[in-house]
Amino acid sequence: MSRPTLNLWCFDLRENLRLRTTEMTRSYNGNSASSTLAPRRIDVMYLVTAWASKIEDEHQLLWRALSALKRVSSLRPQDCEGMMRYQTHDVPLLVADTSNNPINLVDLWGVLDNQMRLGFTLVATLELDVQLSIEAPLVLEATIRMGRFDDPEAPRLLDEGREEIKIKPKPGQKPPTLPDETKRKK
Repeated sequence: MSRPTLNLWCFDLRENLRLRTTEMTRSYNGNSASSTLAPRRIDVMYLVTAWASKIEDEHQLLWRALSALKRVSSLRPQDCEGMMRYQTHDVPLLVADTSNNPINLVDLWGVLDNQMRLGFTLVATLELDVQLSIEAPLVLEATIRMGRFDDPEAPRLLDEGREEIKIKPKPGQKPPTLPDETKRKK
């Protein structure tokens, strides 16, 4: 190795279930509406190690990296590069903390061909926009039938006391509210 190097090795990706949301954003375009799921939040886990010809240099470089990263709790999207600039949330960083995700570094190093080294974990939570979009026509007209029925198992309105209301709002207009009991025709 020619000079001391800091290495970030991405070894795990998993969805952050605590930050999962089922909220949808809706947009309207003429006679159709679009519903889009919020992006998923993914924890990207890195193993941070230092590589140098002297072990003292490795430890000093790793200690400085730990000190620098512990000062930053999150990254703002405008401070990021590439596609990360388009994140809608800050990117939280969890440095050298395995309390929520206990990781056995001995097992991790066991799958590598290298000798085990000193290191720490870095977890960045990124957005994964699955771009699930559902398009459907808007319901612009409805018919509501009210009345009595004699058999709950096979509901069929009786002719006596039957009422029908047609609702057809103009585009962009809210549908009218249903008449209350006192205003309804008998």
